[in-house]
Amino acid sequence: MKALSFFCYISYVKSRLLLILFFCTLFDLGFSQNTCEMGFTTDSLYDAKQNTFSLADGLVTPVFKNGSQIKLFKVGNRYYLSIEFKNNLYFDKADDLEIKSGTKSMFQKGIKQQQKNKYTALFAFEIYKNYVGTLKDEGITSFVFNNTENSFSKPEVKEIKKIATCFYQTINVPTTKK
Repeated sequence: MKALSFFCYISYVKSRLLLILFFCTLFDLGFSQNTCEMGFTTDSLYDAKQNTFSLADGLVTPVFKNGSQIKLFKVGNRYYLSIEFKNNLYFDKADDLEIKSGTKSMFQKGIKQQQKNKYTALFAFEIYKNYVGTLKDEGITSFVFNNTENSFSKPEVKEIKKIATCFYQTINVPTTKK
């Protein structure tokens, strides 16, 4: 009788260990994957420095109250930031652009404001992977062009951080070797 209860006890312990292992595996799989649920969109991207258009996969914020929109794109191993806006338009003017992310700033020297349509201007330029990390943490609080500052509200900064976090997770997924 004692041998039977001992085997029942061993069977019970084995089943509990398997159950714990199963839940640990699920937990590991659930949190190690990219948690980004946003869908990438394909759009054409104009690179003024190289004077080329290319198809790019990217993430896009909703259109903000003032008509502006932020887009992050990946073309091959390059990353691009696109800022579209409808106020303070200086079509085809070249000047320095400062992008403010909290207390940090990034500069683009001598960038030309492109005209998307009659009422919309845009900047599109290459950024480094580490700047995507800054966008993930700080968002974009404002940008300055031609000595004119365009600011984003706190909810808009939150949306920028959201797409930057998703973009950052996507570009930092380790590749598996086969």
